[in-house]
Amino acid sequence: MNARKKLNRLSKNTKHGIVLILMVFIIPMLLIVAGFAINLSYMELARTDLQIASDSASRAACRTFGYTSNINAARSAAKKAATNNPVMGKVLTLHDKDIIFGTSSRPSPGSKYLFTPSSKKINSVNIDFQSAASGSIQLPIRIGVSNPNFAVAQRAIATQADVDIVLVVDRSGSMAYAVDEISSPTVLPKKAPKGWDFNGPVPPYARWTDALDAIDIFLNDLSSGPQNATVGLATYSHYSTIDLNLTSNFADVSQVLKTYSNPFNAGGTNIGDGIYSGLTNILYSPNRRSEAVPVMILLTDGIQNWGPSPTDAAYEAADTDVIIYTITFSDEAAQAPMIEIANIGKGKHYHAKDANTLQNAFKEIAGDLPVLLTQ
Repeated sequence: MNARKKLNRLSKNTKHGIVLILMVFIIPMLLIVAGFAINLSYMELARTDLQIASDSASRAACRTFGYTSNINAARSAAKKAATNNPVMGKVLTLHDKDIIFGTSSRPSPGSKYLFTPSSKKINSVNIDFQSAASGSIQLPIRIGVSNPNFAVAQRAIATQADVDIVLVVDRSGSMAYAVDEISSPTVLPKKAPKGWDFNGPVPPYARWTDALDAIDIFLNDLSSGPQNATVGLATYSHYSTIDLNLTSNFADVSQVLKTYSNPFNAGGTNIGDGIYSGLTNILYSPNRRSEAVPVMILLTDGIQNWGPSPTDAAYEAADTDVIIYTITFSDEAAQAPMIEIANIGKGKHYHAKDANTLQNAFKEIAGDLPVLLTQ
């Protein structure tokens, strides 16, 4: 009996000893495996951070170049974006050699964009961002790791999107007045010639003339800019018209607008109907491109006083993914509803108090047209 008890105790002691020996080997192995898993997760997070920094840098460079046509300004914008997006808490430096300008195009509609480095007709920026160029990142767990430093690299390409743009332009009676005048149904524009009563050429210094000049600058920026654009036209007073289908011949846009200059007629402000005509133009133009981003630029100098709700029209446009930019021209224009329309259309609103700020608004829109991440 005593012998059996001794054997049982010996067996238990042996098992305990084996368990302790196993624990001595298993616990360090578990720690190594856990550390390996944590390090892998950390490296994946670093890659994600670097991709975000690369995406931001390429977008910033492409958008800045689209607005300024200046490579140095675009490089500076890319570097600033990279600085604003640290990788695992570490600010990495983006170098000039990592910022490559070029052209992205599709061999066929719907196919993948292909990037080619180029100094001509730049519409795309390629960022090759490597953490090693700014110093290595260190792993958080160093158990079982001989070298805690590691490097990650990511690539991003941003491209100025092809755009189909419809201009929706106010031609109501108040556009015959100068921007610093108050329009009135009983008082004619100060610069109107003797005997003029909305029955002849638009008076000098009229808001309408300022608008045409600003639109000409916008069209010139488009023709020399990086994006592949077409432009259509709709205008409105107390009623709206579709004046020109989408076209790549921008001179036609200017020519059609000038036909309203003589005679320049009176009329109310039917912004809602203008939006509907612009939407019909951009959706059903025979030259519409399925791969292009649809954009509406809506200009008014006044307040909706006729026709359907502009807000309802804006929601219909937004439902078809049309981006809406709005411009109010003169202090007579109601800014709040136009700000709301721009918000609905995921665009921007600009207010212009004079001819110069109107031109700047159109120039900013030309530079702000959609940028796509194509890789």
